[in-house]
Amino acid sequence: MAAAESAVARAGDAVADMAYFTARDIPPEQVDREKLADADVYVLIAGFHYGSVIHEVSYTEQEFQTATDNGLPRLVFILGDETLGPPALFRDLQNGARQEAFRQRLQESGITTSVVHSPDQLETLLLQALVELPRSRQASMPVGRIWGVPARTVQFTGREELLAGLRSALCAGQPATVQGMGGVGKTTTALEYSHRYEDEYDVAWWVPSEDPDLIGGRLADLARALDLATDQDSVEIALARLQGTLRSRDRWLLIFDNAEDSSTLQPFLPGGDGHVIITSRNPDWAGVAAALPVREFTRVESVEVLQSRVPSLSDSDADRIADALGDLPLAVEQAARLLSVTGWTADVYLELLAERAADVLANKFPTSVAAAWALSFEDLARNHPNALLVLTLVAWLAPEPVPLTLLTQLPESLAVIVRDPLAFAEATTALRERGLADITATTIQLHRVPAALLRGRTEQDSPLRDSRWPVVAVRVLEAGLPDSPWYNPVVWPLWRPLLPHLLAVTDGSREVAPVTRVVADLLDRAATYLQSRGDLRGALPLFERSYTMYRETVVEDDDPNVLSSANNLAVVLSDLGQYKRAFDLDLDTLARRKRVLGEDDPYTLDSANNFAGDLRALGEWRRAYDLDLDTLARRKRLLGDDHPDTLSSASNLAVDLTALGEEEQAYKLDQDTFARRKRVLGDDHPDTLESASNFAIDLVGMGEYRRAHDLDLDTLARRKRVLGDDHPSTLDSARSVAHDLRNLGEVQRAHDLEKDALACLKRVLGDEHPITIDSARSLAADRKALGLDPAAD
Repeated sequence: MAAAESAVARAGDAVADMAYFTARDIPPEQVDREKLADADVYVLIAGFHYGSVIHEVSYTEQEFQTATDNGLPRLVFILGDETLGPPALFRDLQNGARQEAFRQRLQESGITTSVVHSPDQLETLLLQALVELPRSRQASMPVGRIWGVPARTVQFTGREELLAGLRSALCAGQPATVQGMGGVGKTTTALEYSHRYEDEYDVAWWVPSEDPDLIGGRLADLARALDLATDQDSVEIALARLQGTLRSRDRWLLIFDNAEDSSTLQPFLPGGDGHVIITSRNPDWAGVAAALPVREFTRVESVEVLQSRVPSLSDSDADRIADALGDLPLAVEQAARLLSVTGWTADVYLELLAERAADVLANKFPTSVAAAWALSFEDLARNHPNALLVLTLVAWLAPEPVPLTLLTQLPESLAVIVRDPLAFAEATTALRERGLADITATTIQLHRVPAALLRGRTEQDSPLRDSRWPVVAVRVLEAGLPDSPWYNPVVWPLWRPLLPHLLAVTDGSREVAPVTRVVADLLDRAATYLQSRGDLRGALPLFERSYTMYRETVVEDDDPNVLSSANNLAVVLSDLGQYKRAFDLDLDTLARRKRVLGEDDPYTLDSANNFAGDLRALGEWRRAYDLDLDTLARRKRLLGDDHPDTLSSASNLAVDLTALGEEEQAYKLDQDTFARRKRVLGDDHPDTLESASNFAIDLVGMGEYRRAHDLDLDTLARRKRVLGDDHPSTLDSARSVAHDLRNLGEVQRAHDLEKDALACLKRVLGDEHPITIDSARSLAADRKALGLDPAAD
């Protein structure tokens, strides 16, 4: 009966166990009645030809009664005479009449029978019936609860939405995968669920699944606990009986903890109406189980865990600790225990974490964070060394998404990993399947806790000769930066995701002596990006560090890099209203550049241009005018009338003219500069918008308030789109529109616009910035004009 055996094999889990009842080998009365009583389905294949041998077959009353018994689902297949060949060749002369009578009796009994005419047809029909036929009886399970789940966590915080989602997925009739990186709380969540809903289950069983070879043995233990198998039965028999039983029952729960992949686990999933929870780092369970991603604690949850252990911990200290740990649940819980046992302050803990992260995170509660991640790193080292190299570089960057394009800037000896699509796909797949990093089509991200642990493992180690990982990270950023961001909005979207990594590789705690000047340059470029985007207070400390580092690497302060750094620092100081500091630094830089580079060098003219701005800020308009006039003449001669630097000098000179009362000259110069900038730079370039704003001031001076208002309104809209709502230049345009509205008699609208601008200025520039103070005065004047208390806001 090869066709029947093939159908049973193909049915797989649909058949838990089976017994053959042959009518040719033993007397019918010896058929195993116990097996028959336990069966879900009875299959009868009534046929009379077996190969080329004629067998004497006797069909008894017992077989007929079993075939027609109403207590079991029945599959009755009658083999046609032509199944194995011409009937005359195989006719049973002795028993043919009895056989034909038995077959006729089956067909007349009213039960459903199928006549099959070939072995292939028999296999197909039998397979279909075995898989689709519903079971009419449930296999018995022992009375009493079977509980094989570890104890729950004493304190469980949050995760209510996750638990509700888990319950919903299970009740919908599908396995559920609780998935996320190590230490995020997958196992804890599964434990909490099993105990919270324990009254819903008669059987609950925990199956450690890290090692696929041990899963079967753990399930066989359950089969023995249910009296479905004995110690003498093989694992295969125990599993077959267990799966057959579970498929016909409900009120059971299996938890497969730390499963690696669906292909390994799927053969062990029984199906049926019970519930299956899978915890895994691997996110790829589509088609097998409903996915329930587990993320880090919310900050509120982290603070709650910390303060529950250490009630004296302030909100701010708890917040600092949670932030340093990236809200990783296992690390937060471990920190809470450590603080409660040692009595450390938050400052002590954070200092130790920064200096000795691996030692701090090695504390065991309930398991060591360091030890858990160390196993993953060692697995990569053995099986996927390229993936470990990629992950190590990412660890030396910021715990933010890293553009995959940045990884192509690896030094040549490592870049082959990334530039070979197959090798890189293999590496990222290994990381993704192990839950070691969040990987999208364009980025890769590593949590700050494993990043700190991995840095500790590799701080003195690098695959590059004479170069450590901190230096490699610096070189990667140096090679991967886009064009200069200064007033270059096109590249700002490229700079934005790189900024956190720039700040990470230039962190002052890292030893990067071989590339100190590169770090100084990276700091300067990062500060320039922040300055161009309007974050002046964020840019200042980076410019200051860059200037200090450059000075520490040279013998004399006349080094061109030192002078450029000083020039850039002075610009942001002036923008922040620190005019005296900017004045002193620009004066010194201008003198040095004149002496080293000459008066006509473009860098010298940059310094002259900036120093004139300092003079204007300090009210020395005539000196500023004279210097701007000289700089404009030199730039025209050296660079031409339409060069952006020449147009900057022209714009500055127009400002001087306005301040000196030469409004008509200023009007003409601004009008010309505005037209040239639109032609050379485009309508939306920040320099063009500066000219638009200046020309609107000239229009106000000429009494053309409506034209000024319309131009300022257009400039405001463009600056919002190009620079953003909170950029200082955008706020300047908002204040200009408010001024225009006052001129047009619309004081209430001016008041509302000035009020919004002032709130932004306080946040962007600070309460003491001269522009903020001026805005406050304008708002007070508006309130007074409206009959309101000038000091109320």
